[in-house]
Amino acid sequence: MKNYICLNGVKTELTQEQVSEMQKPFGVNQIRLSEIPEGETFKIWQYEFVVLEQGSGTTAVILKELLHEEKHFGSNNNFDGSNVDELCAAFASEIAGIIDMDNLIEHTVDLTSDDGLKDYGKVKRRMSLITTELYRRYVNILDKYKSDKWWWLATPYSTPTHDETYWVKCVSPGGRIGNGICGSVYGVRPFCILKSNIFVSK
Repeated sequence: MKNYICLNGVKTELTQEQVSEMQKPFGVNQIRLSEIPEGETFKIWQYEFVVLEQGSGTTAVILKELLHEEKHFGSNNNFDGSNVDELCAAFASEIAGIIDMDNLIEHTVDLTSDDGLKDYGKVKRRMSLITTELYRRYVNILDKYKSDKWWWLATPYSTPTHDETYWVKCVSPGGRIGNGICGSVYGVRPFCILKSNIFVSK
């Protein structure tokens, strides 16, 4: 999102650095996302995120709190096209309205089931749920930000190959990976990868 200032009828575009300097007297601390260590939090507008991993020009993040506490996963256990997939897409559009869609990096969501089946393949998303694989990778960070509600993962328990289309992996309030029926109502905690050079609130 571009920022402008209008002086004497002349509209001038401001850089993010200039906006950051102007906000300092009002107590708003804007820093580059790349400067925030893994495991710490930052804000984009009203939403607080946790930095999971800093990469080369990109930062993997997850929402600190649940975006929605009670959401049906979908009519089956395939993340692609599910209720939670649609909710993540809507949230991506909302965040993109603040930081521009170009700053949300498309990533691959591997929908391999818990028992290793690949019926659902892989999908590309700008906002998604994390998989069990990513949960295991970041569990030491996520354990610091546990929810008091169960929340969905993107990984199915199994697939039609094993006559299973209902069970989905999820995370308990204690941080354990469990299983939930897709018609159950659990929380949604979106994950995304952002460009590291954007300015965020700290």
